Amino acid sequence: MKKIEDNNTLVFIVDVKANKHQIKQAVKKLYDIDVAKVNTLIRPDGEKKAYVQLAPDYDALDVANKIGII
Repeated sequence: MKKIEDNNTLVFIVDVKANKHQIKQAVKKLYDIDVAKVNTLIRPDGEKKAYVQLAPDYDALDVANKIGII
């Protein structure tokens, strides 16, 4: 919740082979929102997390409610 409220960011678990450009395009296409930037990390258990910061025009909390994250 802190990332959503403070940084206008959503967090997704993505395929380990996906790159930042692919993640950005997928989020834009699936949820019809603009993405400002994408940060990724691979967790010790092998899963990849994508931190997707939304453009200022969009509110991450509203988007999260709309797509069912919260």
